[in-house]
Amino acid sequence: MTQTFGYKKLSLLGAALLSVALLGGCASTSDLSKVQATADQASQKADQANATANAAKAEAAQAAQKADAANATADSAKSTADAAKAEADKAMAEVNQLAEKIDRMFKKTMQK
Repeated sequence: MTQTFGYKKLSLLGAALLSVALLGGCASTSDLSKVQATADQASQKADQANATANAAKAEAAQAAQKADAANATADSAKSTADAAKAEADKAMAEVNQLAEKIDRMFKKTMQK
């Protein structure tokens, strides 16, 4: 984008030189043609830089969309992992309860 500003500045400078030359009356037709050609080139380069900037902006927007989709997938995976951990914790608690129950039963049978 800085280049676009530079080309536009150059184009304006060329147009200003053309105006000064016309007002001064001392410029030849070839001088005016050169100034106009320079201004046209500057304008074309500014347009090219603007097109490049727009293409880069579109690519950045597409990358942002992909990043958003990846974040959504990661959030979904985290939710699934959290649910699986909760289920595993529940199962472990049940195993511990059963182990304690078995220990109590075993102690009762050993006391008899």
